[in-house]
Amino acid sequence: MIFEFVIVYQQNSDTNIRQILIDTLTLSLQDNYDEFESDTVAQMIILQTQRIGNQSTNEDGNTTQTIILGFTLDLPEETEEAERVVEEFAKALTEETSPISHIVKFEDPLLQFKLAQWSAEIFAIEMKLRRVLTLIYLNAYQGVEPYKLLRDEKEQPAAKDKPTDKEMQDALENQFFHLLFSEYVNLNQRPDPKINDLLDNIRNFIRYDELQAEITRKPVQDSYDADFLAALKNKIGAIEKMRNCIAHHRRPSSRTEEGYQNAQPLISQLLDEYLERWSWNEAANGSSDEESSS
Repeated sequence: MIFEFVIVYQQNSDTNIRQILIDTLTLSLQDNYDEFESDTVAQMIILQTQRIGNQSTNEDGNTTQTIILGFTLDLPEETEEAERVVEEFAKALTEETSPISHIVKFEDPLLQFKLAQWSAEIFAIEMKLRRVLTLIYLNAYQGVEPYKLLRDEKEQPAAKDKPTDKEMQDALENQFFHLLFSEYVNLNQRPDPKINDLLDNIRNFIRYDELQAEITRKPVQDSYDADFLAALKNKIGAIEKMRNCIAHHRRPSSRTEEGYQNAQPLISQLLDEYLERWSWNEAANGSSDEESSS
């Protein structure tokens, strides 16, 4: 398992940075019941890049050199509690007695594995969500202009070069594939009416109640569908935060992870309940495999 780090440390005549790394790793392994030969541990630390910074001299006349060092930690696959070993190793390197003042971790196969698991879960959620939204909006417009399902929506695909009907048709997609994850919660909101549109409505509707109904009309008017869209607002945020961490390959905070773990089953349940409401009922549709084959 390869982990990549960059550190900043102050080097003087007595500093052996490689030995400091080896000794710190040895303690982290031992604290987690991993026993390796000293030569084996030494081989786990591989110095990779070095950039020499400025020199400084303190009041006692001691000179130190700032060094930016990149190194690889190559842990054997059989390492017990590998995640804890890496965490404790990195934390120990920046203790007060250490010449190391800063450390950043980059390549991390354990984090990569976790992110891949979360990514698969979120892929399933977003595809199911797009499927539900497609059912809602195809019904709202009765299948008319299926590549313009957001025609009455304030929220629109953010891309400068918006997909054409032909491009979506070829990709077997629709406009929901081109919304940002955070934009799903803003659906079922019409943009503020333009003056010309408002004047046209005033001319077209004689009665005030009809005019008011048109002005306040939602793109999705079915009450069950509208309630579903409203219910998304409290659940999407936590999923989006985790999705952003995955997209940018960074470790989610404990709060982000906890929020995701709470929201993920709730939004999955919400989607499943919606799809169950419209599940195919063979008996209700008066057909069966036997009837269709006869």
